[in-house]
Amino acid sequence: MATGLGIDIGSQWIKVVQVRCSGAQVTVTGAMRIPRPGGGLDSGEENEGATVVPPNLGQELAKARLRRTGTVGITGRDVNLRYITTPPIPPDKLRMYVDMQLGDKMAGAGKKGSEPPAVTYDYRILNIPTGLSGDLVVMAGVAKNEFLFGTFAALKEAKVDATRTTPSAFGLVHAYLRTQQIPENETVVLVDVGHEHMEIAILQDRSLYFARSAPGGGKKFDQALDKLLNLGGDRIQEYKHHRAKLHPDGTKMSSPQELQFQKALKEAADGIANGIRSAVMFCRTSAKLKNLDYQRIYLSGGGARLAGLRDYLESKTKRPVHVLDLYTGLDLRKLDAESARCFEGEIPDMTVALGLAVIDADPTCIHFELLPEAVAKRRNFLNKTVFAAAAGVVLMAGLYMPYQNAQASLSEAAAANTRFEDEVQKAKQVRGQFEAQRQKNIELAKRHVYYAKQARLGPVYLELFSQIRKAAPQGMRFRWMGPRDQSADARTTGSLSADYFTQPLRTVRVRGYYDTAEIDGPEFNARTDRFFRRLKEVAGVESIALDLAFKDTEMGLQPGYKGFQFDIRLAGPEAPLSEPEGPAPAGAGAPALLPVKQGADPDAAKTKPATKSEGDR
Repeated sequence: MATGLGIDIGSQWIKVVQVRCSGAQVTVTGAMRIPRPGGGLDSGEENEGATVVPPNLGQELAKARLRRTGTVGITGRDVNLRYITTPPIPPDKLRMYVDMQLGDKMAGAGKKGSEPPAVTYDYRILNIPTGLSGDLVVMAGVAKNEFLFGTFAALKEAKVDATRTTPSAFGLVHAYLRTQQIPENETVVLVDVGHEHMEIAILQDRSLYFARSAPGGGKKFDQALDKLLNLGGDRIQEYKHHRAKLHPDGTKMSSPQELQFQKALKEAADGIANGIRSAVMFCRTSAKLKNLDYQRIYLSGGGARLAGLRDYLESKTKRPVHVLDLYTGLDLRKLDAESARCFEGEIPDMTVALGLAVIDADPTCIHFELLPEAVAKRRNFLNKTVFAAAAGVVLMAGLYMPYQNAQASLSEAAAANTRFEDEVQKAKQVRGQFEAQRQKNIELAKRHVYYAKQARLGPVYLELFSQIRKAAPQGMRFRWMGPRDQSADARTTGSLSADYFTQPLRTVRVRGYYDTAEIDGPEFNARTDRFFRRLKEVAGVESIALDLAFKDTEMGLQPGYKGFQFDIRLAGPEAPLSEPEGPAPAGAGAPALLPVKQGADPDAAKTKPATKSEGDR
């Protein structure tokens, strides 16, 4: 059981959360929120880089019976995210490569009087599929030392010690991972809307792809409303939270005044939508994930409490937007009444502070440790050299003999620990070799089954493929054709029937798609009916069945395209197929395997539907 404290230094409020983590359970034991100096409506962007902390922060923490040491989140334009791609190299060489790319330490290495780097950075290798190249994709966080030194100085003056500093976006990430049921095989975008900044993260299952700050927040709504009403900070906040409402595009306004308010609010809301779009595009380009897309958005932060914002973002992004519900995943029973008020409201604004507290309790959580080298050396000296020297003097003066015995015991324990560590490393190495061979055997077994099934099907497979192409209606394109049991579900779950390996194959599955702008629902049904009637006339084709329950989400189609799937049962795998007599139905004989319709703009194919996947045939 570990305890952690998270401090989120926002532009308007400083939010603090203390938690106790035991396995997957997170218990909140304390929380507080105090105003940050200079965080009002009229604060300008020239103060963005200044870390302003109330001088009585340490006293307030002690009064609330909270720790005064913890993990501090940093955000703003002085904290940046970078991606680096490199071929696989050993860890020590990778460190040198990152040094050259970010810190440029190699330029002054070994030279007397060389200046230290002006930035502090940390990096992580991302779990990202890179195809056949196998390149490493490294995500790095970079912060200016001047900004970090200012943050540490302000905290020290307030009698608060930052055990570690990390970008605030990682607090959002770990609040999501510790409180939500993670949807499988989905990519989600997390957005915490603060007063002046947004924290944005992109995750695939539990794998992190992107985490950084972006400009824009609730302050934009305040400024837009104040420009129209000229009410001032506190009254604008009250008006925004209780009277203002944002409507999706196309909503009819009841008066010119309401239309004027909508235009002002939409400009700020568009900044949030553009921030999400920019994050996805930046990650897609920099992390070499050209097919990156996302299925849903999770929203949190006090700046997201404007009524109607969720519906507006759904209309803009064409994705469902959910509130990041912290309450069902937390134990809040240890909080007193004042601390519990920090977690009131439908949309939480303590998300980042909660995630930072989780990082403080479990430092193995993925995050960037942005600690300047000078601060790290000073702490190392204070924590080890000074205290070790003082302890040595006391022990040598009064406890010489116990000290000698303790040293002997310590040496024996260290030797035993070394032997144990060596055995653990050997066991890990053997386990890794076993796991690698096991995965290799699984892949070989899958490949064996696949090619064995293809070989058993015989020439009838090619004959059927030829008949399908001849009878295919205009506009229907085929992506995959093969044995029905060799579908994606069977390949991943291994759920093959008992006679799969012994009985000849008779059922063939065909999967394809069409452009809904070219073919609507009734037309698709009509063309499919003619298509099936034509195939049923082929001697050797016993039956055809369209899979009405098929879901095309796994095909990775772009908007505007819809998938379909049907099964063809043959009379037998040995009997050759014969072409039906008579002319083909109208529209048949189309180039069914072309990716786009004839005459289309070649550039349009770059955005329509998708590149061929592993299952394309």
